Amino acid sequence: MNRFNIFVYFIKTLAFLLDLLPRILFLGAGIFLGRLIHFLGFRSKIAKGNLLRVFPEKMEAEREAIRKKNYEHFGLLLLEFIRSFYGYKKFLETSCTVEGGEHLKNAHAAGRGVLVITSHQGNWEILTAAGAHLLKLPCNIVTKRLKPDWFHKLAEAERASLGVKMAFEPRTMNIVMRALRAKELVGFVMDQYVGAPLGARLPFFNIPVGTSIAPALLAVRTGAVIVPGYTIRNADGTFRARFEAPLNVTVREGEDAVLIYSQAFLKRVEAWICETPEQWMWIHRRWKGDLSPLPLNSIGEYLK
Repeated sequence: MNRFNIFVYFIKTLAFLLDLLPRILFLGAGIFLGRLIHFLGFRSKIAKGNLLRVFPEKMEAEREAIRKKNYEHFGLLLLEFIRSFYGYKKFLETSCTVEGGEHLKNAHAAGRGVLVITSHQGNWEILTAAGAHLLKLPCNIVTKRLKPDWFHKLAEAERASLGVKMAFEPRTMNIVMRALRAKELVGFVMDQYVGAPLGARLPFFNIPVGTSIAPALLAVRTGAVIVPGYTIRNADGTFRARFEAPLNVTVREGEDAVLIYSQAFLKRVEAWICETPEQWMWIHRRWKGDLSPLPLNSIGEYLK
């Protein structure tokens, strides 16, 4: 038995055992794991710094309460990711409800291709799976390769089993364009740092930082429909996959159009984070690179 098969066997066995746990015990295990990670100080300075940037008006005790709950969320997220390798279709069908599914279906029916903008809110794997498995729509995601390689292969196979196709960064545009021409859905996360050539410095919680302009650029050039979507974990461990009404993209010309729409997309992400701040990835290094103020009266600036 090679190393890859050993790792796969171990993860799938662990996923099977997690699937056997009653929901209340699964929640308890995830919360305990998150508290342990918090105790060990994993990326503690990053989380504290990010919370201070976003919520400077809050008292330190309020930010600390969000941070502690966020680590519990992170522990649950890790266990949910492992659990996805066994019986995930059943888990989705029994634990996830879809809100606003008609927005996604109507956008797909328009026949111009659909760009779903999302963020690392709740459990983004569940959002993608909800579109592909629960709504039976042709879904693609723009994502990065996971490490180590054996884990990437395992995750790729699991996503494919749900009908999710993947376009791996950095060379994704050919795959994305083929998907849009086939009138399929393509998902982009908007809360990761992106540099040149598909990034622009745009205010994210009032701090200019490199952000993907790809969804806005594609919407302006192809007429694809933009649908925002994200997930919320309920207190009982179930999920809501929520798709919002399409965002209005009507201007097709002008250098500022892409920046204006990209900023509008970021505003949706900000609203989601403020709704359930404990369920965003505060440990992610979102703010990096040039964080200096933008030029006066500037919407943003393209990275070169």
